[in-house]
Amino acid sequence: MTHTIHAEPLTKLCRDIFAAAGAPADIAALVAESLVNTNLFGHDSHGALRVMQYITMIRAGMIQPEQRPQIRKRFGATAMVRGGNGFGQVGARFAAGLVRRLGADYGIAAVSLGQTTHIGRLGEYTAHIAAAGLVGIGFTSGSMYSGWVTPYGGRERLFGTNPMSFAVPCPGDETLLLDFATAGVAHGKIVLARAKGIPAPSGMMLDKHGKPTTDAQLLDEGAVLLPMGLHKGSGLAMMMELIPTLLAGHRPISAPDFSFGNPTLLLAISPAAFDNDRDFAEQVAALKARVKAAQPAAGFDEVLLPGEPEARAYAKRSQTGIPLPDAVWADLRELAAELGVAIPGL
Repeated sequence: MTHTIHAEPLTKLCRDIFAAAGAPADIAALVAESLVNTNLFGHDSHGALRVMQYITMIRAGMIQPEQRPQIRKRFGATAMVRGGNGFGQVGARFAAGLVRRLGADYGIAAVSLGQTTHIGRLGEYTAHIAAAGLVGIGFTSGSMYSGWVTPYGGRERLFGTNPMSFAVPCPGDETLLLDFATAGVAHGKIVLARAKGIPAPSGMMLDKHGKPTTDAQLLDEGAVLLPMGLHKGSGLAMMMELIPTLLAGHRPISAPDFSFGNPTLLLAISPAAFDNDRDFAEQVAALKARVKAAQPAAGFDEVLLPGEPEARAYAKRSQTGIPLPDAVWADLRELAAELGVAIPGL
């Protein structure tokens, strides 16, 4: 069962919970808006579901809610940012703003983010880069505590879910956005299935004995996630354990000296530095049109562009509200009661 709530009161509730837990007003607002916007885009695994997790991490000293990111090192068009183990959304938004400024100045730029907690939806930050007319690229090793994903052919947890994201600016206000885990399914999707009491997607998990399972409850009993695309996804996941992780000053999840975090690498590329801006935009628009005009295969009504399902979910949920699993709504109400936060009028 679900409880439907509109974005504005849900944002206020999340914001007030974070503020009551020690976050400054602007930080509480940024994190709440990030989570609820993620719900609006249809990715409930990275939305308000995470509030309980974040509060638990604050109470355990894993998130320092008052911390703000700082630039540790700057070299030309590159920079290393440290989040001080504050909210990951705050550090990632800072890094995205920095890399898009550097990208505009230098033509291409890269910024790594370390000492950061869960950043949320990676596509939020590549879209922020694309909003400035730049190509945005993001890589992250996507587990903070331990690995969830086994390499192809294995049954041990060695990798995070390790998302990648690409955002291409388009004419008007649109962005062509791709954001996906290198696991067959994001860890949060399994957590969401568990919260809903439904099976995990088929073909995405092995139990601790290496046998296929759809039992989301086994996630805490040694089950592993499979990489997407067999050996190809496994190879991408391994690269994500190395490239963003090491450049952010961290170690792979399987390393003996692994340190807690959600290390991230963001890149910004200015089309104007390589070619005519107008031609780039025209070619992007033309390819989008050709893809949309493609004849659908049997069983499909249309061919969708990357980011199109999310845009439709946003339009719908902005009007009808966000369906939260009852377990998530119960968590929010429990936290509100514990922290003395009023439930807003719905």
